Amino acid sequence: MKLIFILALASMIISGCGKNGDLTPQNNGGNTSTGGSGVKGGGSSQTPPDTTPKISHDDSIHMAAFSLKPQVVKTSISGTKLVLLYNENVDLLFNQEGYQKTSAVHLKEDFSKSDLAGFDYTTVAEGGNTTFDWVDDNLNNVTLKTIIDTIVNNRAMVKINVHRSFKFVKDYFSAQAAQNEQTMFIKKTDDTIAFSSYCYYNQKNYLPVSHSASLVYSK
Repeated sequence: MKLIFILALASMIISGCGKNGDLTPQNNGGNTSTGGSGVKGGGSSQTPPDTTPKISHDDSIHMAAFSLKPQVVKTSISGTKLVLLYNENVDLLFNQEGYQKTSAVHLKEDFSKSDLAGFDYTTVAEGGNTTFDWVDDNLNNVTLKTIIDTIVNNRAMVKINVHRSFKFVKDYFSAQAAQNEQTMFIKKTDDTIAFSSYCYYNQKNYLPVSHSASLVYSK
């Protein structure tokens, strides 16, 4: 009787050991904890660094602010030529402190994405010289401008108004073709011109500022 009991007990122990060996390990998805935090996925999260470019006070006072109205283009016909007279009228505002530390202000016109791009143009440079398909962007050399002190939002500012003319001309195979093109220009409502401006001082070109304005064509 004692022998039977011992054999039965041994059978139960062997059976129990076999079941424990068949247990499947838990799958944690391949994640491990690091740094001793015990947090799944590698510990506590970190805020990514701020990569936004920082603008210094010196840069900020040298940045232009544009004040732009629709730019007017007068159209006319001369024989088989379509003439577009663009009257540039641009206001640039500068912090007075920055302007006093400026050797030169530059203003650039970008006609490349406007409907004026396919035309040759002339304009009047310093000394009354006429230039062809070129314009001086250094406002020190531009006589058709005014500079005044002004107050904007209780801040002392300097306003530069640039008001000069560009004459765009394109020759067509007939007067009627030129007139047809003139009609198309007058109907345009979505043409724009882009501008950019920057300052120079103490061997440094400051950050440029860009803006665009609508072009309005009329007779």
